[in-house]
Amino acid sequence: MVVGHGRQDEGRVSTGVAGLDRMLHGGLLPGRPYLLTGPNGSGRTLFGLQFLMEGIRRGEPVLLVAVDEPPHEIMENVRTFGWDLSKIHTLDANPGQLAYRRLGSVQEIKSLQEVKSMQELGDRKPSAQADDITLQSIYLRLRRQLEVLPARRLVIDSMTSVRHFALRATGEQQTDRTEIQSLLRFLSEKEVTTMLTALPPPSGDLSPEQLLCRGEILLRREWSGPMMKRTIQILRMRGTAHDTEERPITIGGDGLRVEDQGAQVSSE
Repeated sequence: MVVGHGRQDEGRVSTGVAGLDRMLHGGLLPGRPYLLTGPNGSGRTLFGLQFLMEGIRRGEPVLLVAVDEPPHEIMENVRTFGWDLSKIHTLDANPGQLAYRRLGSVQEIKSLQEVKSMQELGDRKPSAQADDITLQSIYLRLRRQLEVLPARRLVIDSMTSVRHFALRATGEQQTDRTEIQSLLRFLSEKEVTTMLTALPPPSGDLSPEQLLCRGEILLRREWSGPMMKRTIQILRMRGTAHDTEERPITIGGDGLRVEDQGAQVSSE
């Protein structure tokens, strides 16, 4: 049975994207990590913000780890939607905001910042300094922060950037799979429903997060003449039946929306 619009099965986590919960038969399974992939301009950050805003609407504490863009730019980018992002707690991990020093094999933040509201961070312009980022540093900061902010939803935007800056800092070819596994296991134990955004890996390659996340949603964009065509597809979703069709999506006044064209169902 396909769940209709506006309905959420008991125990499911709504994505906040109109039409997608129906494809997921009510939403995401709670407390699990999910991967959202797509090229630049496909709507990854917008999707992540909708996911967090849905949590705020339901009275849940939410947390954004902003790596790709500083918070003031994120706020500017969604200003046309009229969204109030002030309740999104944000760890600003954008290069130029965090500095690290190496102690043995551990990366520690030099000057620990408290997680701020999006509004507080949006009022502050980024530093010109370009500092290093590692997944381990973000992991350590999240461990501390979740002790005081029991977030129910978390978005890391993006794992591609974390991997890029970690490579620049350490010279390693990729963020170690065990570090990603440790982070995702920790977040699952804290019962945080997590969305990791990323660029699709090169053809034929599998990233550690693809192997470790419990589901993957793919956004696509391509030009069809003068028009931009955007689609969404659930590539896999463990533990629940789901619509497997590639569906058209639009971006309007309420953000991303999946156009309703029936359903083709798969079960894993």
